[in-house]
Amino acid sequence: MLLLRARGQATGIRLLPRARRGGPTLGLRMRVWAGSLALDCRLAEGVPPSNSPELALRAQQLLSERARRALSSTLIATVDTARRPRRPTSAKTPIATAGVLGAAWQLESLAHQLVATSDPSVRGVALVSFLVCDPASPLYRRNSSVTVREIANRARSALRQLPR
Repeated sequence: MLLLRARGQATGIRLLPRARRGGPTLGLRMRVWAGSLALDCRLAEGVPPSNSPELALRAQQLLSERARRALSSTLIATVDTARRPRRPTSAKTPIATAGVLGAAWQLESLAHQLVATSDPSVRGVALVSFLVCDPASPLYRRNSSVTVREIANRARSALRQLPR
């Protein structure tokens, strides 16, 4: 709302709080930002986004085209990196090369499916986010109890399911 003087000059601007304008509050956005890995894990486990405002906002973020394109390009870049000879001076986060190479086809298929699916399930995208973003995922840990291929197959299957 704009406060006006007699001649049409603005004396100040009074904005409505974000929550009253319909968007998420700063507090909610900060909680989602700080807890995104944990929220992704809960969504990947199948917890419905409607269970909390944090899960709902995180699901909305994950399902955006921008996020799905970013996850897709990261999967492709990870497979490309695994195929190249390793340089000992690389400062990048090390990946579990054998696991990535063993699941290269599944990861590339998953990357394509992420951007090609118009209405993917939250669980499928959250599984990809877990795989890419969580340092404890099998993408980065060679001795994980679950393999890159298993997670990629679960994500591909979940993406094909109807969203809730």
